[in-house]
Amino acid sequence: MKFLKSKLVLSTLFAATAFATTASHAMSDPSKSADVRGTLISNCKESASKAGKLTSSEADKFCACQVDAEGRLTKAQEWQIISTVNQKKSPSSLPFIQQQNAAIQKCFGPQLTTKLKTLTEEAMKNAQANQK
Repeated sequence: MKFLKSKLVLSTLFAATAFATTASHAMSDPSKSADVRGTLISNCKESASKAGKLTSSEADKFCACQVDAEGRLTKAQEWQIISTVNQKKSPSSLPFIQQQNAAIQKCFGPQLTTKLKTLTEEAMKNAQANQK
């Protein structure tokens, strides 16, 4: 049960960070940049540093891994994620999301993965407490 909960937390984390990274791209328009990837990473780092939960090097690693993972998603996979969410199902059940989560965890490394898992669990507990 704990393993299942842990896997759900990580899946939720990576799905949430994908959306957060996308939302943060509005800071500086990457489509007007000569270095789109670099601008996406810079926007992500700016957003991540505002929360104050990650060190500068952790934010660098997090953002580089996250932007690269997001860049590997195809349009068809994005549509599949949206369809799954619209069906009120978790995208973590999709095979390509499971593969992406494994690749992201490998990119993050064990220390950052553990820290992000802890931060996600804390955020989920706070959200549940605020709903009561």
